[in-house]
Amino acid sequence: MAESLNHKKRLSVMLPVYKVEDYLEKGIRSLEAQDIPRDEYEIIVVNDGSPDNSREVVLRLMKEFSNIVLIDQVNKGVSMARNAALDRATGEYLLFIDPDDYVLENSFGRILETASRHDAQVTFLGYKFLEADGSERIEILYTDVAGRVFKGPEAYHISRGDGKTDPDRSVGILYKRSFINQFNLRYVANVPYLEDGEFLARLLCLAERCAFDGGSFYQRTTRPGSATNSTLFYTERATQGFILGAQNLIRFREKEKLDQHQKDFLNQPICKFILLVLIPRCSLSRLKEFRMAIKRLKDAGLSKCQLKDCNNYYRIEGWFYNVSPYLFFLHRILKTPLLRILRP
Repeated sequence: MAESLNHKKRLSVMLPVYKVEDYLEKGIRSLEAQDIPRDEYEIIVVNDGSPDNSREVVLRLMKEFSNIVLIDQVNKGVSMARNAALDRATGEYLLFIDPDDYVLENSFGRILETASRHDAQVTFLGYKFLEADGSERIEILYTDVAGRVFKGPEAYHISRGDGKTDPDRSVGILYKRSFINQFNLRYVANVPYLEDGEFLARLLCLAERCAFDGGSFYQRTTRPGSATNSTLFYTERATQGFILGAQNLIRFREKEKLDQHQKDFLNQPICKFILLVLIPRCSLSRLKEFRMAIKRLKDAGLSKCQLKDCNNYYRIEGWFYNVSPYLFFLHRILKTPLLRILRP
């Protein structure tokens, strides 16, 4: 363990762990079944106060594998767990993995070579979505753009494609640690849902060199009870997180020395967080909550969306909101054909 902490590695793989004891071993073993020497990379596992036996699983695997580093902390959420791993990491490149997912064997050499060859600050990796029964839902490989380098805003839109299959995610992407630390990029506290989108917006706004690896790599599972598949979206915690996410991006846009294209790029994620406060409340049974949400957005300085450089979906949704939040409410209730066509 001391070697992992004191000597720079080629790669730091980081896993936040909370209530995943049934999935964790498979994920870690996939990280150990690789084609680079174990002393060239570290696996940093952050036990985020998990109440199950996840920690015991890690301790058992640490007896077998010398490159696992365990950090224990009281439960602070996935963002703070990832930040703790970032602060500890020594690798030239960084890779976030959700502990219920896994990666293809013998693939580290390839993805590190791709990132190094292009001197990439961010390298997007191919991934596969798996259903709960393990069957394949869809696989995304970036073969059409492999070998090319893009600035962050353009790479963001390329990586999302039509946006229907892959929400914003920061896992399964390779980052250069010097770039992350140059701008002190960390996750924002108290954004418990879609925290990846806020982090990625700032990161890709600043990135000058983004590459795409054309092979398959990340295997994304569907787990009942995960944040993506829970009712967290409808909670007060999520609502407050959406407001904090929008406010932090606005502060970032005002504080950093950005050109106009970079500032315009941030309009879409800001608009997204604003509208996410209202979307769960767009039903007649929740009209009172909708009215209260409008007031909260106004008090937070989020009563309008800037729509330049937003895609068609957010331009239309944001336009309705800008004209009147109640028109936006009616628009969502009616579920217009245009909305169904353009939903990302």
